[in-house]
Amino acid sequence: MLAAFLIGGVIPQGESPEAYQEMFGRIGGDWIMNLRLNNIFSSFWFLALMACGSLNILACTIKQWKALKLRPGIFLSHLGVMMMFMGGAVHGLFAVRGTLALEAGQTRGEFAGDDGTQKAMPFNVLLKNFQIRYWEQEKHIIYALKKWEGSGHDGEDLLESVQVEPGKVAHFKSVAADLTVIKFYPNFSIGDSGPVTMDESRQNPALAVKLTDSKTAKPSYLFANYPDFHGVQDMAGIRYVYEYNPGRIKQFESRIAVLEDGVEKMEKVISVNSPAGYKGYRFYQSGYDPKNPNFSSIQVAKDPSVAFIYAGFAVLMIGLTWALWKEMK
Repeated sequence: MLAAFLIGGVIPQGESPEAYQEMFGRIGGDWIMNLRLNNIFSSFWFLALMACGSLNILACTIKQWKALKLRPGIFLSHLGVMMMFMGGAVHGLFAVRGTLALEAGQTRGEFAGDDGTQKAMPFNVLLKNFQIRYWEQEKHIIYALKKWEGSGHDGEDLLESVQVEPGKVAHFKSVAADLTVIKFYPNFSIGDSGPVTMDESRQNPALAVKLTDSKTAKPSYLFANYPDFHGVQDMAGIRYVYEYNPGRIKQFESRIAVLEDGVEKMEKVISVNSPAGYKGYRFYQSGYDPKNPNFSSIQVAKDPSVAFIYAGFAVLMIGLTWALWKEMK
């Protein structure tokens, strides 16, 4: 059993077959999956080892019962270990874990288990909304650059930088002309009908701008990933460069509701390190999709063994303390 614990500590548990092949090679990954070393503590052979260990401790307890009656601390220690073994068996047989993928407004009564099967819940979960909280919001900055030539060398001087907002005018105090920032494209692309944003991933951030005093209605575009692209240039030869600064994520959280027969029984906001529980199920905020601001990945866990494990630890500590106290008297 000690070898099983060591293997389970060395080999990451619950990973995908592709992850094991990447870590241990194709042959090693196949062996891990075939021997179920990816989920040791729920495998039949590990449960069999725990059952044998429990029977061994039980047999020793019965055999030494007369002596243990005089040493209750040792008896409690045996009992605590058996309770933890029992908790391990309950975990291996009845615990379930998986992922609940939801979009805002979507309701589901099942989730994808770690073993690849769908796990039904005795209730439905509704994702009311999902939001990301930031330490600071994203920033859009436009730099005005003036080209110069001299002694066979060309260069640019920075005249001014201005933080701008989509839908507003960027006013420059220098000789640079003011810009009207028309629209922000998080992931710019050209569609059949013209410029579009593919998603909210910020992979190709761009601004649609035009000179404020320009009579043309056609905008120009500044790309954060391509600062040398001359999207707009005023009459004085000043070039504008766009810099995008993403906000620093502080927390992401989901507001979920539990429904039974269409009736809302519970509502709670879950976030990292702040789960919600209902009828033995625990819901943890685990991830999100940068390309879809309405998507939330929620980890679901149901583990009836927790009470056995904690009770076993408590009984074991009481037994060891009692035994030590008796020895010191």
